[in-house]
Amino acid sequence: MNAQTTTAAVTPGARIAVGDLVIDRERYLVTIGERVAELTYMEFEALYLIAAEDGRVASYEALAAGLWEDAGDDHRRRLAVLISRIRSKLGHGADYLQTVRQVGYRLLAHE
Repeated sequence: MNAQTTTAAVTPGARIAVGDLVIDRERYLVTIGERVAELTYMEFEALYLIAAEDGRVASYEALAAGLWEDAGDDHRRRLAVLISRIRSKLGHGADYLQTVRQVGYRLLAHE
């Protein structure tokens, strides 16, 4: 794969931008270009945790620990369902959300 990638621009506690995907922590708002993605609280939190890794992989375990008090043994399945819902709501912004098999998820923008 020869595609160049850029990582998220992370400003602690404020906004994270990956391509035209913007995650605004203070307003709990996700936009793709001019369109607002209507995410639930848990969907927003999962996306923010992944984006806050600044292009690094957010592991399944770290995500589960950040989202649920007791993630249990089914945390990978729960995360897969959550990520699937996020991708469906992001539209073309879903391309930024990448699965790293057996490890977790990351956000990268292709140039």
